[in-house]
Amino acid sequence: MKLDNKALLRLTTAILFLVSGCMSWAAESAGQILKVSGEASLKDSQGQMRSVESKEKVYAGDTVITGKGGQVFLVLNDRTRMIVRQNSMVVIEAFKYENKPSDLQSTSVLQGALRSVSGAISKSAPKNVNYKVGTATIGIRGTDIDLAIIGDGEPDRAGIYNYVREGQTEVTLASGENAIIEKEKSGFIPSQPEPGEALLQVLNDRPAFLRSSGFDTLMNQLRTPRVPTMR
Repeated sequence: MKLDNKALLRLTTAILFLVSGCMSWAAESAGQILKVSGEASLKDSQGQMRSVESKEKVYAGDTVITGKGGQVFLVLNDRTRMIVRQNSMVVIEAFKYENKPSDLQSTSVLQGALRSVSGAISKSAPKNVNYKVGTATIGIRGTDIDLAIIGDGEPDRAGIYNYVREGQTEVTLASGENAIIEKEKSGFIPSQPEPGEALLQVLNDRPAFLRSSGFDTLMNQLRTPRVPTMR
């Protein structure tokens, strides 16, 4: 059967539409946006930008971007909860949750700050969960953590911070240094170490960048939901 140009065009269009639909169906989301305030957007793995709204789906490869005064609260499918702070760029590099040993989560902080409370994958396969911040890779052990890249001119010294609210983290540098960070302590990697200064340090002080917002109140409520009292 010979097709004329118009019939061929219609057939090609139909095939492309079908393939596009199958690809969209196959791309399962990693989670969704719970709450947004201020200036924020999402960039997919192809560099396409889209707006951020409540209930917007988030996919592996997406970058969450916030501007001045902006914050994004997102929940991954394994109940990992994240707050992306203002002036930040956070990439959901990889995510798979099927209740299998192959489940994984990898998140990268390119700029700014992130608070994250671990979900189900950290309980079943903690070695498959990691966070990357500059030269540091951070493994978790049932945690509520803050990660930040602090520049010059801030109250805290410039460098990379990992503050542990609950649980424990293991910080490893590309150069090989390694440290366990306990609850209410901070891992610190100075951006410009002094001569003879350790590249990876454990600090007892609470970093100045830690400031609570309404998003943190919501995070805490989700962690410890109120139980209704009997009257």
